[in-house]
Amino acid sequence: MSRTSKTRQNEIYQKILSKGRVYVSELSDLFHVSSETIRKDLDTLDQQGLILKKHGYAEIMNDYFQLPLNVKITENTEQKQAIAKKALSYIKDNSIIFLDPGSTTLALAKYLPLKKGLTIVTNSLAIVQVVSDMKHDLIFVGGKLQKKGKSFVGSFTANNIDSIQIDTAFMGCDGFLNTDGPTTFSFEEVLIKQHVIKKASQRILLCDASKFEKSGTYTFANFSDYDILITNPVPEKAKDLVKEVKKVLYVSPLQ
Repeated sequence: MSRTSKTRQNEIYQKILSKGRVYVSELSDLFHVSSETIRKDLDTLDQQGLILKKHGYAEIMNDYFQLPLNVKITENTEQKQAIAKKALSYIKDNSIIFLDPGSTTLALAKYLPLKKGLTIVTNSLAIVQVVSDMKHDLIFVGGKLQKKGKSFVGSFTANNIDSIQIDTAFMGCDGFLNTDGPTTFSFEEVLIKQHVIKKASQRILLCDASKFEKSGTYTFANFSDYDILITNPVPEKAKDLVKEVKKVLYVSPLQ
């Protein structure tokens, strides 16, 4: 596959992620290539399990599909940066924090050089790679690698978390539409998240506004388990979904 084809397919995928559905004719005009070329690109993406190719168009997989972390990173980036910047204000110097695997917590990790004397606990391979060269202490709880989410799970991970006193846990989710609490697509992550919730003195949920319209497969907590939710502005009606959270902060994307 040529570099040009790979680049175009990545851009096509991002277009489908942002719009949900795109038409072959639309993509053909956008990339100035033939409809046949676009159909071949869509065939490739479909075979990789990233999209569903239909007659004349393609759409993103349904909501019950766990996106890889490297794909999540490209979604709603400005919104996640705003959330991360706000979350930073809830981190005290010389405290012990837990960072859940996820794209928004990963965004937060990149701000941590602005703090002093932290002990960072995580089961996220991506976060380890970001913070390992910082001056903070790092505790990597290990376990079995879940490759799609780049996170470590299992009883070994849970047991290690149980031995640590966490001041503040920053956690993400895959959505909570029509549920009593945040959800995840990963059954294996449920156990880890529940152990973190038990060990943390303060629990903060980080999620962009798109999570108000999505839901994962497994509910791992109640909204009342969280002290703070940091998200983006949403319609007034949507705010009812998270009314059980003790404090909800709505932050606009960075300018």
